[in-house]
Amino acid sequence: MRAHRVVIFVALLSLSLLSCSSQEQGSLAGDRKNTLLVNLGIYTPGTKLPLGKPLQASRDVAQAYMRLHPETRIKFIQQVDISGSQEGDWLKTQLVGGIAPDIINQNAEVAWTDISKGWYMPLDTYLERPNPYVAGNRRWMDMFVNQALVNAKRAPDGQLYCISIDVVETAIYYNKTLFDSQNLRIPATWQEFSALQQTLRNAGYTPLASFRNLSSDWGQDIIFDMLYYGIIDRLDVEPSLETQKAYLSHYLSLKEVAFLFRKGFFTRKDSRWVEMYRILKAWRAYWSKELKNTDASYLFLTRRAAMVWDGSWFARRLLLDPYLEFEWGIFYLPKITRATSRFAIGVDASVIGGAAIQLHVTNSAQRYEHMDQVIDYLMFITAPQNLEAVINEAMMFLPNVNGVRMADELAPIHEIFQRRYCSIKWLESFGTRYKSDWRRILDLFLNDGISLETYLERLESIFERYLNEKAHENNWDFTEYEATWQKKSVALE
Repeated sequence: MRAHRVVIFVALLSLSLLSCSSQEQGSLAGDRKNTLLVNLGIYTPGTKLPLGKPLQASRDVAQAYMRLHPETRIKFIQQVDISGSQEGDWLKTQLVGGIAPDIINQNAEVAWTDISKGWYMPLDTYLERPNPYVAGNRRWMDMFVNQALVNAKRAPDGQLYCISIDVVETAIYYNKTLFDSQNLRIPATWQEFSALQQTLRNAGYTPLASFRNLSSDWGQDIIFDMLYYGIIDRLDVEPSLETQKAYLSHYLSLKEVAFLFRKGFFTRKDSRWVEMYRILKAWRAYWSKELKNTDASYLFLTRRAAMVWDGSWFARRLLLDPYLEFEWGIFYLPKITRATSRFAIGVDASVIGGAAIQLHVTNSAQRYEHMDQVIDYLMFITAPQNLEAVINEAMMFLPNVNGVRMADELAPIHEIFQRRYCSIKWLESFGTRYKSDWRRILDLFLNDGISLETYLERLESIFERYLNEKAHENNWDFTEYEATWQKKSVALE
């Protein structure tokens, strides 16, 4: 009976939230054709970021647009997410009910699962049009700095449902004052990096803290890339599209992973795979003792951690903190050389970031017959003179539009982003349940709960179950892969 009451309560709460949202937006129904409901992610006016006043630059841009188009009203909407995920109930309820904002921010991969429902509008034809707010522009797509990154967000049906107006990247922030006092230098190789961290640990510091445990998540992706780089072109049996190659040169899709797994790769038979986790485990000795809940930024700001691996957004915190008592600098993970592994060829570490704010147009724009207005407003936002104010106010991400000047302090992170992209994001490639299982055994392994052999054995079980499930679900045919494979012929080591 108690369980039934909980279900009823949740149902009533959901109906209440839907009702409130419907009433708020229903009040606009009579004028909805001329009213654009907009969410710009963190750039939505009123967003509160660590330190500084709530953001308002996008409101100023909207007011400028409305002065040019007095018949159009722009109303900003904060996306509610009671589930704590980008796949939240609020947005899906809005989409199902036909009252979603016209413009929303969402990771493209999340939207892909709902493309068949008609909730999102393809933008390809609009991106071929000139942007009237940029002198001399003949093609809106040409305004984007990294067009390959934009094209990498094409859905499985080949169409583009979002624009990527900025990029996010990670960096290692270090206490420059501490480094100078100890005569420490930025490492050029993984061997030097390990020696540096050992020196810091001997001096009583936590050598490296990381935001949301990046070290054990994206860390394995970057190590993988450096160990497999010498053979990645032969493993990539389905090369990226020409429009994506400048960004995703040899990115392994889940289907490719399934094919290669059947060939023995990413198992205990694959020496590179085993080596990847040997290096990751050795690196673990220099991280924060507690991985899941430690506040990495706090450790760094209080000078207990000498370095922190964090995103470009962390620069804002450092720049605006009035109590910071040391100088800081930025560098990136160093290359793995043969001094560390026989599989390494000395290639630079790849980047792991990518598109940050990804703006989608929902079918509300079509339903309320103002699709052209929505596109025109997006063109206005992406004009350099407008987007520059929005991005630099937040100081979280790097602009992806030509002509937008970035904050000087983010220049080192911009240099990092010029590197090639990683070959795969392992945990992010797996479904939620399997990802959770993987995360659990990875933490056990890194914290001495299970051996490397046991970890790899359990991981193989996860891979086999998930990849077989996806192969069956998508009816994958590996015939073309096999033909390509026979020509490339790369053997396990």
